[in-house]
Amino acid sequence: MKPALLAALKWLALRGAVRRPVHVSSGQLAVELGVGQQSGARYLLELADRGLVERRLVRGGQMVALLPPARDLLRREFADYNLIFDAQSEVSLTGVLETGLGEGSYYISREGYTSQFKALLGWTPYKGTLNLRVGEAGTPELEAIRAAEGMLVNGFEEDGRTFGRAWLFPASVSDGDYSESQCALITPKRTHYRRVIELISPEYLRDRLGVEDGQELSVTVQLARD
Repeated sequence: MKPALLAALKWLALRGAVRRPVHVSSGQLAVELGVGQQSGARYLLELADRGLVERRLVRGGQMVALLPPARDLLRREFADYNLIFDAQSEVSLTGVLETGLGEGSYYISREGYTSQFKALLGWTPYKGTLNLRVGEAGTPELEAIRAAEGMLVNGFEEDGRTFGRAWLFPASVSDGDYSESQCALITPKRTHYRRVIELISPEYLRDRLGVEDGQELSVTVQLARD
């Protein structure tokens, strides 16, 4: 989404277009955004072409209303700024269970990690991770986790191989009904973006929750440390 289009949506929403069609002109929008009238008209057309607004030409301008995708987009923007300016102690998100590549079992079982897990969490994890793929709706929560500082797991070397650092965040996972289990979210201290979160637990979570690939699970992650 171009910043100018997002700014146009915000301007329309502030004029009431979230609740009802409002009378606007491309000239008014152009003045607000500091662009030429031609650009203002083009922004309104592009918003309509993207299915974000509904517009109807009338005398002196047009009646414009925000459609549900536009409202969802603004809600996500609001959630992003809320995470930035109102630090949260925890976040909740959902993800779809999927089978990993088996790397989790190898890494989690390294003594250099397990001894630190025991010291930080008070338990030794089952040798494997539960992998959940988070959809677009969970982007603000993923960003909040990336921005937070969890419990640091230091890197180490073993058999001539280097194992990197990671963050740990205490968490709980449930099937959305009755089953809930203690766990922790582990995320490598890497910079690239990942949509799959990995959970470790003292139990084999698939059996504990009775879940299979494709099921949606809810996770609550503690961001603030006491």
